[in-house]
This record gives sequence, structure tokens and C-alpha cells, in this order.
Amino acid sequence: MSITMSGASALQNEINNAFWADKNLPELTIDIVVTQSTPTKTDGFTLNASRLGTIVSATIGTSEESSIRYALNALLKWIKSANTSISLDDGPDFSLRGVVEGFYGKAWSHQQRLRGLKLFGDFNMNTYFMAPKDVPWQRFNWRAAFDSEFLDLTHELILAGRLNAIDIAVCVSPGLSVKYSDQEDVLAVVRRYKQLFDLGARHFGLLWDDIAWELSHPEDIDTYVSTATAHADFTNRVWAELVKLDSRTSLTVCPMHYSGRGNEPYLQEIGRQLHSRINLMWTGRSICSEYLDISDAVIFERTTMRPPLYWDNFPVNDGSMQKNLFIGPVRGREVGLQKYSVGLLSNPMLQFEMSQFPLFTIGDYLWNSTDYDADLSWERSLVHLIANEKDRLALRSFMRTSMGTVVGGDPAPDLRAIFRVGVTAWRAGELERSGDVFISAGQEMIENHTYLNSPSFSRPEMILEISQWLEKYLIGAEVLVGLGHVLKSCGFDAKKGAITGGQMQIAELGALIESLQAHRKNLFGDQIEGPINELMAELASF
Repeated sequence: MSITMSGASALQNEINNAFWADKNLPELTIDIVVTQSTPTKTDGFTLNASRLGTIVSATIGTSEESSIRYALNALLKWIKSANTSISLDDGPDFSLRGVVEGFYGKAWSHQQRLRGLKLFGDFNMNTYFMAPKDVPWQRFNWRAAFDSEFLDLTHELILAGRLNAIDIAVCVSPGLSVKYSDQEDVLAVVRRYKQLFDLGARHFGLLWDDIAWELSHPEDIDTYVSTATAHADFTNRVWAELVKLDSRTSLTVCPMHYSGRGNEPYLQEIGRQLHSRINLMWTGRSICSEYLDISDAVIFERTTMRPPLYWDNFPVNDGSMQKNLFIGPVRGREVGLQKYSVGLLSNPMLQFEMSQFPLFTIGDYLWNSTDYDADLSWERSLVHLIANEKDRLALRSFMRTSMGTVVGGDPAPDLRAIFRVGVTAWRAGELERSGDVFISAGQEMIENHTYLNSPSFSRPEMILEISQWLEKYLIGAEVLVGLGHVLKSCGFDAKKGAITGGQMQIAELGALIESLQAHRKNLFGDQIEGPINELMAELASF
């Protein structure tokens, strides 16, 4: 593969070189000319390209240097298609698009974050907030300056972000012990921001989430009429110091009251006192919102005098949700929401690898909410993230047993189709055929489980993350086989139109359900247990 680029800035050349470094298109010669243009959308690009044999000629126009990354994504997608030419004027719907690593539990590793920045660039995102809850530097040791090791690692992230058009924001959460009236605490936060600023960061996070609602220090109680006033005052003083470093810096705040109707008194108070350039984060109606819509965003903006920057708690699975894998596509985010928000940052799962599938779909939604198709986007995520087709189909079969999420979706659509066939057969008295349906499905799952755990599967890092759910997957497969054998041992009363059996079959079915329930991870939704419970009830009735 030969790549030439002319007319580009130094940054655009760096982005271009990084983009093609891991691509394998050995037969192609690609010539790219970069021009200044005025795309229809902010942060967008124009792309005109054609191919003649193995020669690809492309002209990319941008008004923002970093937009070259999105144009390269579009160019590569077109190259992989059968089309011989493309003319495109494209750009994102949402201004801020990205990820906030803001969950409780084990934080992502440095190497995962580096890989993530590359992937987020692939997803047309532009922002990454580093705010892991349970690392000491984030919420507990916030008064101390960052040490050299942390700064070296963060500098590496900032440089990697630059190559992928991703802005890095490191957050500080002082709320557990801060004295709001103490200027030294303000300067402690600013001292950290200054360290990050010197590394190249220009966006900073100040988080007041998940802390005590009441003021605790006597000096603060004497100074402020409310916690909201304390938060606004402290934040404004931090902001005043930040803009001394560079008037173009950005500050984003997560308020203490970060979910609800958007018209709560705390939000009204802090919103009316904060400097107008400071972003306020919001998760929507709930901490994990099933939907985000325009009407709620309008209420939030009227209350706080600024549009929300969504901290979208999807697909996060921390705390009590750790038994779930939320690996389906994002749903329930309204078309056109970008007109009423600053942007949206997704809080991912603890499982870095598996988070990338829903994050891919979030990137699609944030780029074009009008044309976003959740199911199509999810299928495209599999193709993007797993190159080997056999491996992709094997993992897809497993993943389709965990598609239910806090934003909706059928938990196990393929399994539901199997039960539809099997239950229809047993209702018709065709117990042998019904049993064969479930035995065959269970055996296919057992074979798939074996393959996913074999050395032949190309993504062992994914298997490591889902190993406990794969245990549940195998149990579910064995339950299906067991269900099939129980059905074959039952009779059918044609006059009553009912399955007949005895206590032995009921006990066998009960044992199957117990084996499923004994494993704590969630899989299958109620698709297996529900029909088996129905069958047990029917057998007990005759």
C-alpha cells in the first residue's frame, strides 16, 4: 500500500499516518489532496474520490484540522465497497461525541485506553473523559499534585488522542472532603489542571456527583445558603483561574443532582449562578435513562440556562448491574436531540472489549441521529470489530442471548424464535418434533461454546471478559437439551389439548430451572425460564 498526501497541515499528516498504519491494503496506491473547504456541518468534511484499477485519487476538504479523521473513515469505508466513485459532504450531528470512563469498579488499563482512543476515532467520536470512580487520584487524593508516572501516562493518552482527533479531559472529584470556602482547595484543583494543561489538555472536568447533599464544614455553613451555591461559587473560582491559562479552555461540571425532570431547585440555583461557558452534565430522567428526549432537554435548558451535556449511563454495568452484559445497540435517544444539547458522552461497561460494540452504535447515532438504525448499526459493529467471519458469527450467536439492556431490546431474539417453533409444536402435540427443536438448539450452543473457548478463536481478550457469561451460556444450552428430553418423555391428551406427565417430569424441569438460577450472571432474559415454568404448571394441572 502506498499513501501520499499533499496540502495537509502537520497535524493532518500525523493523523493520516496513524490512520493507515494498521491497515492492510497492499495492492492500492492512494493519493490524497487536502483542501480548505466549508462543509455543510461544523466539524464536517467534503470527500470526492475515484478509483481506476488499483489507483485511488481523493480530495478531502475540511475547515477543522481534526475533521480529516472522519474523512479518512469515510474514505476507507468507500474503498472497501464496490463503488468506483464517491462525492460526499458529511459531518456530525452532535458537537461533543464520546466516552466518559466514569464507572465504579476496576478501571480500564492504560493499554486499553490507548486502544480505545483509536476505536473512538473509528466511531467518529471526538472526546474522552477519564473519571474512574474507584481510583485514589480521582476522588480521594485530589488535593495532591499528580505524580510523574500519572503525568507520563496521561501525556501518552493526550498524544494518542491527538492522532485520532480525540480531546482528552481528566476529571477531578473533590466533593467527598472539599471545603468550598477555602481558596486553597480551589488552587489544589487548579494545580492539577495546570499540570494537565502543560501536557496539552484544554478540556477539564469537575465532578460533584455521588457526594453528601449537605454542607459539612462550619465555614461553609456560615458562607453559603445552600450546597448549590457552594458548588457554583467553587466552580466559578476554578473557572476564573483556568481562563488565565487560556481563554479557549473548556470546563464541564457534573452537578450533584444529575438526573430527574431537569427542573429541580438545585439545578435552577447552580445553573443561574454558573458562568455561562461552563457545561453541565445530565443523565436524563433516571440515572440510567431508558430514553433521552427533546422535551426533557428543553426543560433542563430553561432551568439551568444552558443545554445539557449528556452523561449517558449506557452501556455501563457497575454496582448492582455487574451481573449483566449490556452489549446491544443504543436505543431510545430521540432524533434531533443534538439541537437541544451540547453533546453526549457514554459511560461504558467495566468490560473494555465488549463495550466497543454498543459504543460503535452510539458513534453512529451521534453522527447521524436521523438515519440511525439500531439493529443495522449493531451488525456493522460486529464486522468492524471482528475481522474473521467464523469468529464473528460464533460470537454473534452468544451475544444474541444478551441483547436486553436498560434502553430496551429483546434479550434473546434468536432463542425466542426457537421457542416459538418448539412451543408451537408441543401445543400441537408434536412432542418428538418439539423435543428435537430444543435438543438441536442446545447442541449447537454447546458446540459454539467449545469453539469460543478454543485456541482457534482470534479474540481471546474478549473471551476472558465474558468467561462467566459463557458458563451461563453452556448451562442454558444443557437446559435446552434437558427440556427436549423431558418433552419427549411426556404424553399428549388430544381431547384436552394438553401435555401430560407426572411428578418425575415436573421435578426434572424444576431441576433445570434451578441450574439456571444458581448461576448469578444474567443471560437469556426470561426466554428459557418462562416457557419451562408454563410447562410445569400445565403438567401439574392434569
